[in-house]
Amino acid sequence: MAQASHTSHARVYWLTWAALLAVTLVMLLVDGAELSRGLLVTVLLVAMAVKAGLIAGNFMHLRHERSGIIWTVVLGLFALGVILWALMVPDAARIHDMVTGR
Repeated sequence: MAQASHTSHARVYWLTWAALLAVTLVMLLVDGAELSRGLLVTVLLVAMAVKAGLIAGNFMHLRHERSGIIWTVVLGLFALGVILWALMVPDAARIHDMVTGR
């Protein structure tokens, strides 16, 4: 029984690795394509979200957790992203203004 369980876990990890590799290759191909900036950013952000979901679900084992724990992790990471964004924007705007001479 332990051997069958180990084999199924290994299979999930290998499939996850293959999916992450495929999404990464798509991201590289899209980066080299002649796309508008908005479309490029949208495709890359969606691909990054898919990769983050695969990693969280399979390697952090959130796939088998209750929805409350999953929402705690997702909302915590989202809040962290918002806080970091809010802290970086004023400096980025200041540097942008310095470079452009405004």
